Amino acid sequence: MTRESCDVLVIGSGIGGLSAAALLVASGYKTIVVEKSPRIGGRYSTIDHKGFKITTGAIEIEMGGVIQKVFDAVDAKFEATVASTFKYRIDGRDYDMPAKGGMRAFISALAENEEETNRVMGGMKKALAWQEPADNISLRQWVQQYTENERIARAFWALVSPTHFVNDDELSAGKFFAYLKAPKASAVGIAPRGPLELMESLRKGIEARGGQVWTQSQVTKIVVEDGKAVGAAVKRDGESVDIAAKAVISNAGPRKTVDLAGADNFDRWYLNLMKDTLHPAPFIAVHAASDEPLVDCDSIVFVLGRRLSCMNTPSIACPELAPKGKHLLMAGGTPLSSLPPYDVQADKEQIVAELKQEIPDFDKRAELLMVSYFRGDVPGYHSWPGLDMPQKTPILNLYNVGDGVKPAGWIGLPACAKSAEMVVEDIKWRVKLG
Repeated sequence: MTRESCDVLVIGSGIGGLSAAALLVASGYKTIVVEKSPRIGGRYSTIDHKGFKITTGAIEIEMGGVIQKVFDAVDAKFEATVASTFKYRIDGRDYDMPAKGGMRAFISALAENEEETNRVMGGMKKALAWQEPADNISLRQWVQQYTENERIARAFWALVSPTHFVNDDELSAGKFFAYLKAPKASAVGIAPRGPLELMESLRKGIEARGGQVWTQSQVTKIVVEDGKAVGAAVKRDGESVDIAAKAVISNAGPRKTVDLAGADNFDRWYLNLMKDTLHPAPFIAVHAASDEPLVDCDSIVFVLGRRLSCMNTPSIACPELAPKGKHLLMAGGTPLSSLPPYDVQADKEQIVAELKQEIPDFDKRAELLMVSYFRGDVPGYHSWPGLDMPQKTPILNLYNVGDGVKPAGWIGLPACAKSAEMVVEDIKWRVKLG
């Protein structure tokens, strides 16, 4: 039995976990990150497959916002290539979505007339500038107040499916407008050689400040004494390690955190809230190879499909993601219902069929590399946007970070980093150094 000690133990090396570790070591806290996989990064990492660098989840990362702030805290190199303008596809043709007036352009292209466009855009202006709708109405129901045009409804679905990982009838209108009003970074970028390299840069910054990042190390138990988290039991290289800590941060998701700490240690209200509130959000991702770009956009093309909602060719901006002379297509979307049970095989087949409808001669021009279905213990998000658990748990000094405890209005990688920032600020107030 080996014994270690630190100020803060972080479970999981996803963007939430590593962001927390970076901010902690930058403030002088002795920090250990424990990751069960041999690879860091969680759902922002890289798989090498047939010479292609395929992301384990997200491909784009926001620049100039909270994530870059995390990298700067430990002087980690933040290398990302700025992605091009978003596009939307209507009847097989792609249109640029300008930085200003993009939503109006999208709606206008689908509307029957200018009056219909003005009704929808007038509703948006009122929700953004005056009073956003409450959570007792879905985004689809909100749209239907202004138009019965199904293509316009699908436009809103195409915007939330690849960003929120739920459908327009599952996301409340209030949460949609809270997202639109939340702070946004200055640009979106793609890691030139895949997400893992960017995460390794952050890891080096953490370790240069004295932090430790352990891989292939499995936390078997969060140790709780007198209602307080005091460390964890870990299996590392076949050896048992006890880590004593003044605080524990979990990036494993709220349900896994409860399993590790033991449900008996949690207040009943918290367990009931988790049962009633926490809904993992699924996502289906497709990767394909080709000799030429199948979609002329390295950022996102929003698609009015049934399951398929987005496509892009990140290798246009970052050719290192594919072998020389090849391109990497990414596509994705959500199942018809974000609630289980899922018909995994049928959903995979249908999204590929929709992709083939959007890409002429797909079978001749492309090779299907991988179809991934994020759900269960490895979902798109650990909970739907707006149905998040609190970052603090009822156990003293035990916190969650990541996409199951997103701040209101935040989604994706920035939400994970922001949750880490919020938790670290609380730790700095409660936990003494040394």
